[in-house]
Amino acid sequence: MSEAATEGKRTGIRWGIIGPSLAFAIFAAAYSVYWFTIAGEVRKAVEIYAARSEKEVVTSWDGFAVGGYPFRIEAQFTAPKAAAPATPEKWEWQGEGAYLALQPHNLRHMVLTLEGEQRLSYRDLRTAARATNEARFTAGSAQASYVLLEDKPFGRLAIDMEALKGEHHLGANDTTEELTAKRLQLHARPAESPEGIKEPGSYDIALQAEDVDVDSTTKIPALGPRMEFFLAQTRLRGLPPGNYVSLVELMRDWQAAGGTLAISDLAVKWGPLDLYASGELGLDAKHRPEGQLDARITDFEGLLDAMVEDGIVQEREARIAMAGLVLVSQFQGSKSNEIRMPVIMREGKLYLGPLVIAKLEPLY
Repeated sequence: MSEAATEGKRTGIRWGIIGPSLAFAIFAAAYSVYWFTIAGEVRKAVEIYAARSEKEVVTSWDGFAVGGYPFRIEAQFTAPKAAAPATPEKWEWQGEGAYLALQPHNLRHMVLTLEGEQRLSYRDLRTAARATNEARFTAGSAQASYVLLEDKPFGRLAIDMEALKGEHHLGANDTTEELTAKRLQLHARPAESPEGIKEPGSYDIALQAEDVDVDSTTKIPALGPRMEFFLAQTRLRGLPPGNYVSLVELMRDWQAAGGTLAISDLAVKWGPLDLYASGELGLDAKHRPEGQLDARITDFEGLLDAMVEDGIVQEREARIAMAGLVLVSQFQGSKSNEIRMPVIMREGKLYLGPLVIAKLEPLY
């Protein structure tokens, strides 16, 4: 082999190594410029929002930084605070720490992670003195994912909290309730018909809770302090357009628009209550739940015994109701340990079949 050919071969080998390395270096430099540009825009947007004098939500923090290079953009907050002093409930939130993560290739998708203790205070409009309540909680994991959608006032939301431990102080009577939960999940997204057609003003909402324990000075009649499982698959209809920062104002406008909550699946296992139901609910003129659910209850006799023991219903009424409901369920072909009945909310009362079992309070 000639000397010239050998030299050409060596040159080719060097370019085979240098070429990809050079391309990677150019890509890394371009990506770094892009990342730092986007990170700077994120920082600028957050600082501009916090400095605005006219806004519904007032925000502040003790420390703020942007990091996460190279795989994500993280807005990191120390002792973040947010408040809505102009809303009816005048809510305020403060956390030990939080960070908001965005993927550089998809800035419409955000993931919020909360760290340490979180505190939320609000005015209880159901009390005459508008007493202030406060909730505090910590969690082994607390994350929320949100995806912005075009032409929608609200996008896709997913909240997931594990190993939750908290307390809720009621200002009206100066009592505190403690709560723990293995896991809480909430999912919400714009609703679609089975044919895939958008339904304006409607959102699908799912809520699930596992192993919830409540420690309160007030006894929970019949059911007890432990709820093993809760699942609700719902469709919220009639939501008014707009960006709301007040739950009370949202409920008021939703009720005024004739909004309803359609429940396709409701499953509850709480003490002696083992229920599956579906139906539709709304609010009455006094802001109390109203509507009807068609329910199936397993071991209804055990639930009746617990209600009789705690004085919710009289034993004679319970036995008459049991006999009638068993007969109806047998005609409907139900399982031997399963009773079918309506759960009715009307004029501030909760009916389990023919039995009045609770008083319903206004939601706001």
